[in-house]
Amino acid sequence: MKKKLINSEWRLSVMALAVFIGGSIGSQLVFLPDVPYLPPIYGWLTGSVLMVAVNVIYVLYKRKKNNRAGNEN
Repeated sequence: MKKKLINSEWRLSVMALAVFIGGSIGSQLVFLPDVPYLPPIYGWLTGSVLMVAVNVIYVLYKRKKNNRAGNEN
C-alpha cells in the first residue's frame, strides 16, 4: 500500500490529512488546556483544505490534459 501511495496522484491530499491530524494533536499536547485551544486547529484545517483543493485542481487538470492528448491521436 505504501508504494501505491508514493505513486498516487492523491498523495498530497493524504499528506494534508496526516498533517492536520498530527498538528491538531501536537498543538493540544503543547498547550494542554482543559478545553480545546482552537486557533492552531483552525490553522491546520485551513492549510489542509488548501492543500487538498490544490491537489484536486491539479489532478483534474492533469486528467483533462491527458484526455485531450489521447483524443487527438
